[in-house]
Amino acid sequence: MKNQVEIASVWVQAIGAILAALGNSAWNLLSEEEIKDLDLIGNVLQTFGNAVQADQQETITYEKIGAEIQAIGNTVVASSYILLEDELESKLIIKGNWLQAFGAIVEAVDEVFDNSGKEQTLNILGNTTQAVGNSFQAIGEKHILFNNNDKRKFLVISGSWIQAVGTILNAIGQTDEELTENNHVNQNKSMEDATSFYEQENLKHARKARSKYY
Repeated sequence: MKNQVEIASVWVQAIGAILAALGNSAWNLLSEEEIKDLDLIGNVLQTFGNAVQADQQETITYEKIGAEIQAIGNTVVASSYILLEDELESKLIIKGNWLQAFGAIVEAVDEVFDNSGKEQTLNILGNTTQAVGNSFQAIGEKHILFNNNDKRKFLVISGSWIQAVGTILNAIGQTDEELTENNHVNQNKSMEDATSFYEQENLKHARKARSKYY
């Protein structure tokens, strides 16, 4: 159950990042209010996904800390859209994106020290990519303070999609990691725990296959 919840949380983050990227890209299709609404929904989903991911960590780890920092960053960005003052809104979006970038780097550090196999590389790449995307968005949003809207759009849109790609990579890696961990738990199940003859035979075959692999 814990594995399923964590898998769901990273995919919720990915969906949120994609929605935010779509909102940031729709300058010519949607009104400014609709763009903000879509970005708000995307950041709320990311906040929820990060919060659930952090809650699933039973001990204090870099992954837990990183997810919490990202959740705070998403909350800061989401809260900016309910403010009426444009300059303050931009400053909050900048700070929120820097927090998300820092949180993603912290999670990447956790994966560096985690011996989770091939999924480790995918998670490191995914979190690092998210950090780059959030950094682009933070830098891009800063240009609105200097009335350089064209540069802002380019950096914010490209950064949003870079972040979205990063969340997808991380979701795939985390899914593989959780499923692999779950399989290892099942393979390590003792023969006494097997409830039927068929389950005992399946465990025997699984152990033989695993011993050949290693």
